[in-house]
Amino acid sequence: MLFYGKDLPVVYAIAVFQALMFALTVLFMAGLYRRTTPVAAMLGFAAMTAGSYYLYGLVSPNGSFRAPGYALVDVLPLLQGASLGGMSLLSFMAALIPAGLALSLLNRRGYGLHTTWGLPVLLLSGFGVWQMAQPQGETVRVALLSDNRQVARVLRDPASDPEVVGAFAKQIEKVAVQKPVYIVIPEKIVLPGRAFQGLSDRMGAGIVAGVDAPQGGGRLNLATLTQPKSAPLTYSKQRMVPGLEAEYVPGNAPLITGRIGIAICKDMDFPEVLRPYGQKDVKLMLVPAWDFVADARLHSRMAIVRGVENGFAVARSASQGLMTLSDAHGRIMAEQPAVNGPALLMDDLPTGRGHTLYSRIGDVFAQAMLALWLGLLALLVWRHRK
Repeated sequence: MLFYGKDLPVVYAIAVFQALMFALTVLFMAGLYRRTTPVAAMLGFAAMTAGSYYLYGLVSPNGSFRAPGYALVDVLPLLQGASLGGMSLLSFMAALIPAGLALSLLNRRGYGLHTTWGLPVLLLSGFGVWQMAQPQGETVRVALLSDNRQVARVLRDPASDPEVVGAFAKQIEKVAVQKPVYIVIPEKIVLPGRAFQGLSDRMGAGIVAGVDAPQGGGRLNLATLTQPKSAPLTYSKQRMVPGLEAEYVPGNAPLITGRIGIAICKDMDFPEVLRPYGQKDVKLMLVPAWDFVADARLHSRMAIVRGVENGFAVARSASQGLMTLSDAHGRIMAEQPAVNGPALLMDDLPTGRGHTLYSRIGDVFAQAMLALWLGLLALLVWRHRK
């Protein structure tokens, strides 16, 4: 089974970790409920959830993959909390709401308990509604291209590169009359070269293509931005898929040109990789990607959350996944799956405005949740010994 790397145990390890952390979090809440107050138990459950997944994300080769906060990605008012406290705030809310509901059923007259979890939900929802009503940046026409038949062809047979380039060149020529400003082609789809320079010059459009480049004894996973009458810019993927990309040399720097940023697939799983873009007030991220079919929706939603955290729109073109255009508030403007044939997704995408609180202060909320978790743990130990 090839799902998240070459080794199936990686998938099992993630599942076991999540099950273990959930069990320990429930036991922590139960202990607080018996020895302290329902409010402390509820806050302990939410703080431990947010804190443990924050720590996990710092050391995991999969970043924030499977953090509970992604459950809120379709609840747009609450999703705006990512612009304040990042993924940790979303994970806190995703734990606070069910814990609050469960304990409220056991304490129907616990008005302090009801207020403690209900008020943050109302306040964050109100902020979210306000946030989504704010004006966005200028609108940019973006075209996403894909063709699953071309996946990994240049990896298996480098001599096929001219055919792959030619296939995408035909797609680009077809969309030229609609005058996109940017065109994005999936990850690791062509070999290094300047095959799209003439098209870019003629169309006046920027073309981002995923490039697989041999490098000594290893390889590079690149995204090349070909711009009209300009030298191409190249970005090197910073975070690799465990196992599957062991031979690839990671990059170590963002690529920002004007208010446009470029990242590649797995990079979008890591909030710390994308925060530098937010700190530079990038308005639009162009992201070549390659998914594994089964994780298509999750990976597209993880990229959307990075956009809300940092205040930029995301144009993500994935092989064997979803082609998605989302604005800086997490609204999906257009989306469709890649297929075994030429696929095009094009729309006028509002760019973001940057300037989010999260991009400025980083993981302060996560660190506060760690402090709360440790404080409640100390309280529980003290009560147990008393």
